[in-house]
Amino acid sequence: MNNKFRFNMALLICAFVSLLSARALASGTVVGNGGDPVFEFMEAARTSMIETIKVIINDPSESAHFCENPKLNADQIKFCRDFFIAIAPDILRLSQGLTKTFFVLRDQPLFVEGPDGIPMVVAARTELGPMGPIELHRESVKTLLPTQVLFLMTHEFQHKADFFGRIITDNEMIAPFATGRDLIDTVAAAVVVVARKKGKVGSQFGIRDIFDCRAFANQSQFGARLSSSRLFQAEDLMSYETSIGKNPTDGSIFLPETIDSSLLLRFVINEPNNCGDPSPKRKSIIQIVRSVKLVNGSQDETVVADQELTENPMCPGSSRQIEISKDEVRFVCNYFGSEGTTSSQFSLNSLIRPNRTERGDLTPVTLGFQSTPVIGKHP
Repeated sequence: MNNKFRFNMALLICAFVSLLSARALASGTVVGNGGDPVFEFMEAARTSMIETIKVIINDPSESAHFCENPKLNADQIKFCRDFFIAIAPDILRLSQGLTKTFFVLRDQPLFVEGPDGIPMVVAARTELGPMGPIELHRESVKTLLPTQVLFLMTHEFQHKADFFGRIITDNEMIAPFATGRDLIDTVAAAVVVVARKKGKVGSQFGIRDIFDCRAFANQSQFGARLSSSRLFQAEDLMSYETSIGKNPTDGSIFLPETIDSSLLLRFVINEPNNCGDPSPKRKSIIQIVRSVKLVNGSQDETVVADQELTENPMCPGSSRQIEISKDEVRFVCNYFGSEGTTSSQFSLNSLIRPNRTERGDLTPVTLGFQSTPVIGKHP
């Protein structure tokens, strides 16, 4: 195999792997590292909501059957559908572009007035109408499933959308539903149903780290954009590992030497505190690995070059470049950004919305299609 053919084959393979590794059902806006991962989860859920709403309003079969559920009577189904179709354009307008509603994460508990007039703790709240952000209680939302956050978000955006000159509140009476909350929860649950059916929402949140990589050999070079799924190592989501060329889900870039042998780039970044204070646990290991395909089909790997950095190239203020060479072979990667994702279209976990009882404790209450996480709104 001549050098030109090996080079073209590597370019094709690496580009293909890059496309595979970059796939996700929903993803947020690419940002620099060091931000709060929970915020990126919320942005990924926003993308799920936007894409699902577009499916519903643009697919006649989906819009015609939206809100259908055996627990609802005919009047409720029709009102639910008509209400959503009326406010959907406003939700889309408030979810993107210049009129985008921002998210704010709060460490302090959030309270709103409950149906009984007693303040109740909620996971999210927002002002009525298009102004103001959506506030989210970080500890409440950080462990929610993407379907739960999608429900939560769809609920809150309905409080910001105009319905023929009015904004629906949680505690008002709105026939044929008992309360505005019942209507809004039913719409939100129906959006989740479509999102799951159409693969617009996954079963768990993740962060995808993205790198622009290049390989050099002799006088030739090529590049590919690769991504890696971040592996969190603690519940606070501040410590993690991310890599290229290590795990099956990682992107990979390599140079074939022979039909059975290739040189590939592998690096592993260990971050202990989300780019916070300096730490001896922060390190990056960079390697060139020779991978040889054996007769039995297995792979034999040998490290031919390696080095260790005491920094995370993804952190602000770092060089942001990963580079290693061996003889005439050189690999260079630059950190591009990170984004929140949802990873799988299936999610079987039930959703529970705690609600205040007369005694003031919390009990699960089922509304509409499913139970839901606690959500709040200024009545």
